[in-house]
Amino acid sequence: MGLVVNNISMKYGKTPVFSNISLKLDSGTICGLMGRNGAGKTTLLRCINGLLRPFCGEIFIMGKNIRNMTRSKIAGLISVVPQINSSPFSFSCVDMVLMAGVSRIKSWSSPSKKERSKAEKVLEETGITHLAYRAFNSISGGEQQLVMLARALFQETPVMLLDEPNSHLDFVNQHRIMSLIKQLVKKRNIIVLITLHDPNLVNYYCDEVVLLKNGSIVASGKTKAIMTDNTLASVLGNNIQCDVTKKGICVVTPKKINDQGNFLEVAQ
Repeated sequence: MGLVVNNISMKYGKTPVFSNISLKLDSGTICGLMGRNGAGKTTLLRCINGLLRPFCGEIFIMGKNIRNMTRSKIAGLISVVPQINSSPFSFSCVDMVLMAGVSRIKSWSSPSKKERSKAEKVLEETGITHLAYRAFNSISGGEQQLVMLARALFQETPVMLLDEPNSHLDFVNQHRIMSLIKQLVKKRNIIVLITLHDPNLVNYYCDEVVLLKNGSIVASGKTKAIMTDNTLASVLGNNIQCDVTKKGICVVTPKKINDQGNFLEVAQ
């Protein structure tokens, strides 16, 4: 297994966030992590990335326990695309990407021509070559998200964590970035664990899904098997339904109860 989360629990002070979370993912897999706000999705990603230490349980990447690893060692195994991106300095987009190679570059050294060429290639791979020498702080939130994806790819890790990467993207770019992620997962044989709020994106792009509610995993496994009316209702509320299109694609929609467009109450 490329990523193994073994029975971890986490709390902030005396407030529990989640308990007894276990997860196993193979290389070449894109897994959607779903749950309502406050379910513990972002905290779980931070634990996997070693930014937070669970008070019990273990996390293994490619068979290696990350508990006592340095940040540099973890950076060689896990890359991250966060929800919100900002920079206090006016770096160019290509420089933002190059920073992800810090674990490969010796202290007090500058990126080599080979590294810069590789960064430019990754920008091309993500379709944003035109942004290479634009100031990162001057581009839109959606463009920044694409730069951060390029940055994560440049890091060349076996595991990539993405926290709501579509939050600033329009409809076309949401599917563009998800399609790109899916292609790269297969091409590079990596693991992607991605938090998403849109169940339709999970249905369309994710091989597997993990559903969180109140700090516990309600269901996990192959997407087609998990994304059903009953399972989704238990996590997201009883005001949704799954419809299968003629092409066999499951589409999740709100469920109306009358002609005025009122919805059923959301289960807590």
